Amino acid sequence: MIPPDDDPFEPAYKQDLSISPARVNAAGMLGYFPNPHNGITLDGLGAFITAPISLLPRQPAAERALIPFPGGFLMHSGLANPGFRHALKLYASHWAHASLPVIVHLLVDHPENTAYMVERLSVCEGVVGVEMGLPPAVTAAEAAAQVRAAAGELPVIACLPMENAALLAPAAKNAGASAVSLAAPRGSLPSGKHLVTGRLYGPAVLPFTLAALRGLEHLGLPVWAGGGVYRDED
Repeated sequence: MIPPDDDPFEPAYKQDLSISPARVNAAGMLGYFPNPHNGITLDGLGAFITAPISLLPRQPAAERALIPFPGGFLMHSGLANPGFRHALKLYASHWAHASLPVIVHLLVDHPENTAYMVERLSVCEGVVGVEMGLPPAVTAAEAAAQVRAAAGELPVIACLPMENAALLAPAAKNAGASAVSLAAPRGSLPSGKHLVTGRLYGPAVLPFTLAALRGLEHLGLPVWAGGGVYRDED
């Protein structure tokens, strides 16, 4: 559908995405495909989200860190991965034969690269959607451009920085996102004489997640949120 000229914010495509049960793993927590031999039960998931994949290979951060704090930990890893082309060679057959629908988490940079990766994924058997990991300092205009670049056959989940989700989510929705998800919040902690910045995980994150959700109550899209969720009660 071509958007009308008088409404430049009308999405060109919008695909529905139904996940049942409505529970998924966080990107990076369980690897690149549902592995039946890793000893982790996946029966409670409605879909599997891969570890983050960028267009080009990424090496681990030079100063990787895992720093505990009361209620959780900070992790700085660099999001190392084999790169998109190599990931397809390694994992596409696993996705095709997976026990769960697969959603590929992409680390996006330039919209043209996003379009290329999503186009390749649209013909991968077993892949039912794309989660777009947007950079921490992304603007609303940049988020919208990335969602538009990904528009096509696969539903797009815009993974937004939790701290700015309420500002970014309307732009992602108007650009055609089928859902939004909340990335783990970022913080800094001392390591020796230096401050290390990274993502925050653990039960202490739950209040930040709930605050972000309140800002998305009237969005009109599904919101995937998991920060600080460690019990069924959460």
